[in-house]
Amino acid sequence: MKVICLLCDSLNRHFLSAYGQGVAETPNLDWLAQRAWVFDRHFSGSLPTMPTRREVWTGNYEFLWRSWGALEPWDRDLPGLLAEHGILTMLITDSYHLFENGSGNYHINFDGWEFFRGFENDPWVTEPTPMPAHKGNLNPRYARNMRRMQQEEDLPPAKTLRCVERWLQKNYMHEQFFLMIDEFAPHEPFNTPDYLVRKYDPDYQGPLLFWPDYGKHVHTEREVRHLRAAYAAHVELIDKYLGRVFETMSDLDMWQDTAFILMTDHGHFLGEHGMTGKPSCPPYNTLVHIPFMLALPGGGGGRHVDALSGNVDVFATVLDLFGLQSPAPVHSRSLLPLVRGGSAAVRDWSLYGYFGRGVGYVDNAHTYIKGIERPGAALNLYSLGWNFGRYAGRMPPLTDALEVGRFMRDVPVPVGRLPLDAPEASIEQYDGGDHLYDLNRDPEQQHNLAGGADEAPYREALCKALAEVDCPAELYTRLGLDTAG
Repeated sequence: MKVICLLCDSLNRHFLSAYGQGVAETPNLDWLAQRAWVFDRHFSGSLPTMPTRREVWTGNYEFLWRSWGALEPWDRDLPGLLAEHGILTMLITDSYHLFENGSGNYHINFDGWEFFRGFENDPWVTEPTPMPAHKGNLNPRYARNMRRMQQEEDLPPAKTLRCVERWLQKNYMHEQFFLMIDEFAPHEPFNTPDYLVRKYDPDYQGPLLFWPDYGKHVHTEREVRHLRAAYAAHVELIDKYLGRVFETMSDLDMWQDTAFILMTDHGHFLGEHGMTGKPSCPPYNTLVHIPFMLALPGGGGGRHVDALSGNVDVFATVLDLFGLQSPAPVHSRSLLPLVRGGSAAVRDWSLYGYFGRGVGYVDNAHTYIKGIERPGAALNLYSLGWNFGRYAGRMPPLTDALEVGRFMRDVPVPVGRLPLDAPEASIEQYDGGDHLYDLNRDPEQQHNLAGGADEAPYREALCKALAEVDCPAELYTRLGLDTAG
């Protein structure tokens, strides 16, 4: 068995033809959908970027216990487990977060890795560079990095996916391998050749605008239209180079012995609910209802899967493809029974959210976002790492308040617990309370049912789900839930 997992950061479901809209032209992803199982009720879990990676690498929800950070000493990560069974592992990426301060150990258990520089805030180029005229966001570091992106082939997505081609040509003969492609596009900045952007917005005459400000109604309607065009062009750029990967796989007859997974960590607001970026707001479906496709060796797909699934399930699914199971308890569930005919469902609910904010709960009928009712209540961070990089400024220094004990049921070692005081205890709270939406009747989430008779069963269901994963006891108080189960 050979498994390729392509994670495209910030890939919006509603921009893809496979999900019925097709804002971006993606003929190669359309081709994949014709041979893959397309999951219609797939959801994010731990948000944003790096919490998702830890969830995929370890098979456990992260956001209930800690924020963005590195793999923990107790983690049994996916590349490490595969290596224990003699399976070759490779990481090809342009996502600098995997290597930066506070989250820089996600590559260490792969047999090999390639990293292409320059995306977003990657500290790469140092030559003095004038800032171009622009609207929206653009920082001096990325302006410098753009000096080395003068041609389409210089852009990180092109480099990353061309590297995948070359690696497959030299490694397809391995009996087993796991290839993780962590592609940071279409995450902003949407730096894409002009000929592609003009396909979607031929009349734009304004300054450079490819990196939205985060917030609500912070851009004009015209600016949002151009940002959507730049994003669609970014998606098409990925699709173009992904097509060459698919051609290479076909030339090498790899579709007969290779599984291919397409996934993302979350979506990206481009005018939906008046938002752009990933601002502090309720995690609407734009952000958390995401694309997921699974093509198995030999074909047989081309169908849609209506069962509930989540990013937390990727871990168990990859292990199952190799005939393996996790040696430790995990939240992950293999999705293979859904496509091999063994089961109509593998989970009844899934959770999603950010550390320190509300908690999202989704089943096959509704999605429920339970906001923080008592923001001043206790909030603890659980870790043995204590280097949270970009979030370090929001964390208090280590003090005598740090406790070490058996605070996490399924972790086989003592864990550190650090109380976070205000303002850390009210990390990026959104203003909006509780939200409950009928997924079938109100997919655009325009009619909030919270506060009505429909909410009480979901409060109870959320309590049961939190108890099942053994979430921190103090979270019930923060959420205003009266019982731990």
